Amino acid sequence: MQKPSNKILGFITKIGLGLVLFLMSALFIATLPYALFTNIYDFPERKPFSGKTWHNPYQNLDISDSTVWKKSNFHGHTKAWGQLTDGHTEHEAFDSVYRALGYHSVGISNYQFIDTTYKNKPGHVPCYEHGYNVWKRHHVCIGANSITWLDFMFGQSIHHKQTMLDRIKPTVDVLAIAHPTFRGSFDADDFKYLYNYDCIEVLNHYRISDIQWDSALSAGYPAWIVGDDDTHNAKADGETGVCWTMIHAPGKADRNELTQSLKDGKAFGVTGKRGDVKYYPMTYNIEQDTALFITLSDTANAIDVIGQGGTLMRRDSNVISLRHILNNTDTYIRVKIHGDSSILWMNPIMRGNGKNVINPTINSVQTFVYRGAWFAGYFLIGFFIIRLRKRKH
Repeated sequence: MQKPSNKILGFITKIGLGLVLFLMSALFIATLPYALFTNIYDFPERKPFSGKTWHNPYQNLDISDSTVWKKSNFHGHTKAWGQLTDGHTEHEAFDSVYRALGYHSVGISNYQFIDTTYKNKPGHVPCYEHGYNVWKRHHVCIGANSITWLDFMFGQSIHHKQTMLDRIKPTVDVLAIAHPTFRGSFDADDFKYLYNYDCIEVLNHYRISDIQWDSALSAGYPAWIVGDDDTHNAKADGETGVCWTMIHAPGKADRNELTQSLKDGKAFGVTGKRGDVKYYPMTYNIEQDTALFITLSDTANAIDVIGQGGTLMRRDSNVISLRHILNNTDTYIRVKIHGDSSILWMNPIMRGNGKNVINPTINSVQTFVYRGAWFAGYFLIGFFIIRLRKRKH
């Protein structure tokens, strides 16, 4: 007959083994996407924009009337998922706050959920925030048709990041990489290689990601700007009405018009307070491929001209217009317009047509080897667990 102490020890051993098996099973499920879905890519060498002509997303747009710009936010959170996620505002209050600030498009982008509560309101664009991984490698899915549930929960190499972009892109109208500076989720070097996205969420109340934006542009990738609050409490001044996107979309501006303008770069980002814009660009044209000419509706404190590598090329103070001569060495030019309480972040002009980007290709052999290595690891771990259980008996 076993002693009581031996029975207790045996019971504890069984619990310990059961816990180990439970944890191993959870780890297996969590890592299975790495083994099943990871693609290994051959990334081509990127080159800066080049060509004799310039592409200007604002060229000859009728922007003299400020009503053509639609104030939009596509990234914000309400109470959702039984309040398991970080959202502190009810839907009604969220929508009411943004409508009061003059927003045309009010996006509720809860994690892994397309909200259609206000689908019949003007400017509605279905969207959600994709991602539940540890390092906040998220995406703002604008004009979402379905939810992508795949994610790589732990570490992500450049190959995992590209895999996710390729999986999400066919399901949305516009794909934006969310807050890349936040928690170091996307390094600046990533944007020398990543492909198959439309925008970078450069402006977010958590972080500004202009370094990543300039990295993409310097590598010759036509990434357009998106500004979003990413508010988790619509009643908090510090995270509501502080980052937004102004989209060129005359008239009623429905989903298709808004998302198409975003994809074409006919928008600009703003950082400010309470969604307030004091001035607008009135003209933004390239003259005979030799000079960029800008006029504003009112005098700005300063206009910054930024080029290859994020270099500040010039700053003009207290101006209402700017004429910048385009040099042969210029690859792209973007402009920041500073006011008393807000900054306008204009999309870049770039050499060429802004479309000739060589995409990475999947390396079938390396993909097979990578996935096979995961399954070999699963087999070895399972083999040792079985051996261990046999020894126990």
